[in-house]
Amino acid sequence: MPPAILVIVFKGIGDVLLTTPLLRALKKKMPGSRLYFLTRKPSLKILRHNPNLTGVFCREDSPLKAIRAAGVDITMDFMRSSVSGCYSLCSGASKRLAFHYTGGRLFYNLMPEKRPGGYTVLDRLQLAEPLGVAPDGPEPDLFFAPENAARAEAFLSANGAGATGLTVTFDITSPREYRRAPAALFAALADRLLREFGARVIFLSGPGELAYVSQALAAAKEKHLLAPDFDLLDLAALQARCALHVGTSSAPMHIAVSQKLPTFTIYAPEDSPLSWSPPGPRHGWVQGALQDLPFETVWDKLGSHVRSLQGGRQ
Repeated sequence: MPPAILVIVFKGIGDVLLTTPLLRALKKKMPGSRLYFLTRKPSLKILRHNPNLTGVFCREDSPLKAIRAAGVDITMDFMRSSVSGCYSLCSGASKRLAFHYTGGRLFYNLMPEKRPGGYTVLDRLQLAEPLGVAPDGPEPDLFFAPENAARAEAFLSANGAGATGLTVTFDITSPREYRRAPAALFAALADRLLREFGARVIFLSGPGELAYVSQALAAAKEKHLLAPDFDLLDLAALQARCALHVGTSSAPMHIAVSQKLPTFTIYAPEDSPLSWSPPGPRHGWVQGALQDLPFETVWDKLGSHVRSLQGGRQ
């Protein structure tokens, strides 16, 4: 009988999204399996329409009783914490997987060593190896509904963007201060993209981010667009209609990748492009001390990336 498998990720939206290739690989290897996900409330929406999932449990709802009722056979815990470990141990699963760490044997009975290096999606897929599951590609999955597509299309149509040409989403914010470059840098990049490539640039803004994004728009010499109050699924639908995403290392970058959108990421010294940028020439990046990163250094790489995506044109 195909097993019921529970995947546990409590971290941010990006971390949950980067675990979805595991769901696809599990379903491909065991098509009759029932897959469940345990996460926190902010990430529920990005899993809502995933066809590989049988159900999603929310940590804030104290779901242990529901998890046990699901008859879980296998848990795959990416948190390696006492809380997630207790959910794994108390789930009733006979196989409980986590990457090896000191003290983990209290909760898990399968603890492979994690091999370092590489794109984080490929690192995560290693946890399925004891189950005989091979990767099915590193691309994350995020599915949206027709109403999300309609909202994105209405915004693009009203602003004459998206149908042809280079439409670019800009995500310039981050909950981590060290990942924020000066707003003026993004304003100058948007202006140059418009002048040299005729790009329509759409600045994104999440909860509590509008003031910072408004600084960039005010500093710009050209006219750019501000996305409306889109939720995560609306954003995915918007990016599915765009040609490029530019910004910091954050959830919108990973959402862009889920929609097969090329990216260009500006990394702080504390982050690893090898870990967070998808492999392949469609995804470019630059790294440096963000408060001192010269505009021309960023533009040289961004402009070259755009020309490469356009096949050397311009």
